[in-house]
Amino acid sequence: MTQAQAAARQQQQVEELCAGAIRALSGQRDLHFRGRRLHRGGQRLPLFAPHLHPSLELDDFVSFRGAADGLALRLRHSNDALHRGLCPADPVQRLVFDLLEQIRVEACATHDMPGVRHNLRHRHDAWSREFHRSGLTDTASGILLYTVVQVCRARVSGEAVLEDTEDLMEATRAALSPLIGHDLAALRRHRDDQAAYAPHALSIARLLAEMLRGAQEEGAPPADTADGGANERAAFGLLMDLDAQVEDGIAASAVGAAREVGGDDDGYKVFTTVYDRELPAASLVRRDLLLDYRAQLDRRIAGFGVNVARLARELKALLSQPQREGWDSAREEGLIDGRRLAQLVLKHLQRLRRQGHAPQLWYGACSTNNA
Repeated sequence: MTQAQAAARQQQQVEELCAGAIRALSGQRDLHFRGRRLHRGGQRLPLFAPHLHPSLELDDFVSFRGAADGLALRLRHSNDALHRGLCPADPVQRLVFDLLEQIRVEACATHDMPGVRHNLRHRHDAWSREFHRSGLTDTASGILLYTVVQVCRARVSGEAVLEDTEDLMEATRAALSPLIGHDLAALRRHRDDQAAYAPHALSIARLLAEMLRGAQEEGAPPADTADGGANERAAFGLLMDLDAQVEDGIAASAVGAAREVGGDDDGYKVFTTVYDRELPAASLVRRDLLLDYRAQLDRRIAGFGVNVARLARELKALLSQPQREGWDSAREEGLIDGRRLAQLVLKHLQRLRRQGHAPQLWYGACSTNNA
């Protein structure tokens, strides 16, 4: 087994375990992973928050369990139709609004679920440390977004902020407190009511978007106005798919250029061959079942009255490959095939007549083996 195959098998095992945990906690039986994305039946679900997508290369199994618990709580405690109806059009506001909804559903894990709470905290702390190590907190936009997420989660869940970065965000935290203090308190009060929670989450999202635009006007690197804030989205390292639409049970992206199979000049290319396997068909059926099928087939043939021996001979003659017998025809000299001796004499006379010679017949013994 190659290293790529081993990694793929490990990924599959982890996804199967996480899918089982998600089904058990969410109460939804038709959830499964396909292509590292969570699906409900044939429908691909959104990616939700960035910390819900760990990797085998960087994270441990507890992080995967924490991400699975976060996805399950999102499906269990969040009304998707209500969330989409209230979700703002501005990309930065939508980003923050979705994160605050994820914080709310994770806070719904009660104290009688200590394992789930531990997994959620472990995963969020691991993602926060990776965010800080990547250098994203060195930018004005990055530290502002990071501080909002940490402060809001601490207030809604009642847990302390990550100690590793507490001093780093202290100044930003102090500046934000008088601006979002009222909404923070409301988030805590209404964390069990999505409809009452949403207006305060929207208020924080709008305020944060204005602060980011203000920081850009004061000299910070400008955002890409072509997509209304793609730089903030990229800087925050989010993998969100809030605009995914579903048609006939198949998820389709609402953004990006579409490509048809066969329409590319380079032709179709296989994405990966890691999961490819070639197996003989007989190996997929139990031996006892194969013997049973053989007996059933024999009984049916016997019932039709087919002469199996004769049929086998005819098929063998029909399907056999032609074999050369070693004779090379139309030669002036060589060994004589006794079966073609008469044909050779006649053709010889015809050739002489064409050349203007009188035909001469020679009678004598002629070996069938030598010329």
